[in-house]
Formats: sequence, C-alpha cells, structure tokens
Amino acid sequence: VMAIVLILPLTYRLPGLFAIASLMGCYKGATYGGSISAILLNTPGTPEAAATALDGYPLAQKGEGRRALEMALMASVIGGTISNLVLIVVAKPLALIALKFGPAEITALILFSLTIVVVTIGNSLLEIVKGLTSAGVGLFFAMVGLDIITTTRRYCFGIFELDRGFNLVPVLIGLLALSEILIQLEKLGKTNLEKSNSILNKLYQKKVTWQTRRNDLITCSKDIIKSSFIGTFIGALPGIGATTAAFISYGEAKRSSKDRKNFGSGKIEGIAAPESGNNAVCASSLIPLVTLGIPGSITAAVLLGAFMIHGMMPGPMLMRTHPSILYGLFFLMIWTDPIGAIVIAIPYLHLARLAIRRINKIILFPLIIMLCIIGAYAIQFSIFDIKVMIFLGILGYLMKKNGFDIPAFLIAFILGPILENNTRIALSITNGNPIIFLKSPIAMVFFGLSIISLIWSFKIKNIEK
Repeated sequence: VMAIVLILPLTYRLPGLFAIASLMGCYKGATYGGSISAILLNTPGTPEAAATALDGYPLAQKGEGRRALEMALMASVIGGTISNLVLIVVAKPLALIALKFGPAEITALILFSLTIVVVTIGNSLLEIVKGLTSAGVGLFFAMVGLDIITTTRRYCFGIFELDRGFNLVPVLIGLLALSEILIQLEKLGKTNLEKSNSILNKLYQKKVTWQTRRNDLITCSKDIIKSSFIGTFIGALPGIGATTAAFISYGEAKRSSKDRKNFGSGKIEGIAAPESGNNAVCASSLIPLVTLGIPGSITAAVLLGAFMIHGMMPGPMLMRTHPSILYGLFFLMIWTDPIGAIVIAIPYLHLARLAIRRINKIILFPLIIMLCIIGAYAIQFSIFDIKVMIFLGILGYLMKKNGFDIPAFLIAFILGPILENNTRIALSITNGNPIIFLKSPIAMVFFGLSIISLIWSFKIKNIEK
C-alpha cells in the first residue's frame, strides 16, 4: 500500500490506462517481493508472505534457497495469470456471487477456514493440546481493543494504546522475525562464528537443475491451481485480503497432502500454495471494484482513488463508459506476470546469491533487528508498536522453544476478527436469533464442510496414531 501511495503522484500526467497498469505492476511486484526476505531471512516483506516463510526459510537453511525462490516466482506467475484470466472471463458473474456473501456466509467461510488449525497442530495428543492453546492465545490477542459493536474496552488493562488492538505487522514481525533472531543468537552463543556464517552462506549452496524445476512444478501443480482459485475467490470478497488467502491456501495444501507432518520443515508445496494464493488476490480484488465500485482490499481502495483521479468512476457503468481502458488493463495484466517474471528472475536470483555470500551474522542480525524496529514503527508511527513487537518476539521465542504452534496462533489471530465481526453483524440483523445461519444455503454448505473436515482430520490422526 505504501509503495502504491508513493508512486501514485508520478502517474498524474500518464494516460489512464498506463497509470493504472503501472500501479498494478507495483501491486503484483510488492506481493511477490515479500517472499524474498521471507525465504532467505524468515522476515516477511509483506504480511501475506508470512505463510511462505513457514516452509521457505527451512528449505533455504537446507541450502535450497534458489529452489525456494524459483518456486515462489513460478507459483506467483501462475496464480496471477489464472486470476487475470478469471477477471476477464467471469468478472461480472463472480461479482454477483460475491455480492451474495453477507455476514452469515462469510462467518461460515471463515469457520471452515479455521478448521485447518486441526490439521496444522500435529498428530500426538500433546501436539494437539499445544496447537489448540496457540490458536486460543491467537484468538485472545485478536479480541483485544474496543468492541466493534458496543465500543467498550476488552482486555486493555488500562493501556490506552490497546484500544485499537494489536496491529498485524508488529505481530508478524515479532513472532516470525524477532523470535527467529533470538533463536539464532542462542545458537550463535553455542557455536563459533565462523561455522555459523558458513551455514548462512550455504542458503544457495545447492544448484537447481531443469529436472528439479520440472519435478517441482509437477509436484506442486495441483496445489498451485487450487490455491489460485482460492485466492481468486477470496480476492473477490470485499475486505478479506491476500493474507487470509495465503494462510487458507497453505492450510488447504497441508490438509490435502499425504506428507502433511513435514509441512513447516521445508516442503516445496508450502511455498507454492501461499504464493499462488496471495498473488491471485491482486487481479480478483479488482472484480468488486470495477463491477460494483466496492474495493476488495486496502490496496484496491487506493486504486479506487487512482481511477477517480483519472476520471473513471468504478462501478456498474465503468465497463460501458471506459471499456477500452478497462479491457486494455486486463490484457496488460496478463502480459505483466510472465514478462515481469523474466525481467525479475535474471538479475535478482544472481544478486541474492551474491549478497548471501557477503553476509556476516555480526552485521546481519543487528541490521535485521533495526529493520524490525523501523517496520513496526512505520505502520502507525507508534512507539507502542515497537513494544508490542518486542513482547511478541519474546513470546514467539518461548513458543518455539517449548513446541507451541506459531502458524496456529497467526491463523487464529488473522481470521478471528473477521469471524467475530461477521458473526455479530449477522446476529444483530435478527436481534440475536441464530436462524439467519440456517436460512442461508451457502452458509449451511460451509458449516457442513467444516464438520466433515473435522471428522475427517480426526479420523486421519487416529489412523496415523
């Protein structure tokens, strides 16, 4: 969002088509770019890249950083391309379907998505208890702040800054980046620096052959296609966003995998699924924008302003008043993904390798800590967010040391507010009567899938046990 806002003034004198196209290029590039630091440093460059770090960083630690980066690139291109084609072909029908998703339907969808926690928390009883505890703590953190309906304080403990709740970015930085730095510093104290730097410099050690690329693409093709459609659908729903799409895609890939217990330790499918899912959101978030005038994400809201600056009012009349610009944008976006991949792949893969060879942990760790502090502060220019980041960094460190599940925490923290808000809005429509959920065929389908998913996953766990 910050990148698009900074570039927006530079597009004032451009024709409308080129202005919107340049902003979309920035949107797609930033969405993919977040995976680079997520994979190499376990520090997501964007919130939606947090899911990519779960398997990307462990794979890089095995010396397969280039393989992980290339899969992220291929999955992003395929996910974006599928979403672009869907945007052209079914923009209007999909917008009408998305319009049918009210609070009850979104509640059922998010509840279904949360069932992936059952799959991600492990197979033994102790792992299940720790995973459920992690998810419960994540939901608790998501509830902190002013109640959206009554505006009363919840779990603020007299701290004024907690009225607005915990911001997502400091939470992600603390749990994923700072906690990992603390883990690495602990390891650094137990080994000599030369050996530690040698491990870091081996992130690119293993070469990637064409046979490996072909096998990876075949292995991940099912998850890429499935996640692309998940991301496309979620992007068409206003207000949910790419971060949710990435975690739902990751969870679905893990749920359908025969080797789900190795997710989180460097599975290539754990990179392909979230990257194709979050990149598919980019194009499909334009569906409610250009057809209904409703932005599907924060970024789409900025793009709404860009459309208006160039004399185009998004909504039902846009396709009639500016069809050449709109469909020109669609076709430009189709070319953006493959061409952008070629332009990016050649320089950045080699530059990343060169940079890693020159990295020293004595320089790297203080630099990452400084960037963590700047990243947490820059979102709202709040010192309190830095304190939140440090607190959650220590919490994440303790969770990792004791085997608690950080992905379960993040999934619950991200999806919890969406679930709560839509549940309460749905109940307020019927004065607290839950019949609204039973009257919706779409909601009932998702509730049924949730029950089936839970029964199926517990059955699989019993078989494995």
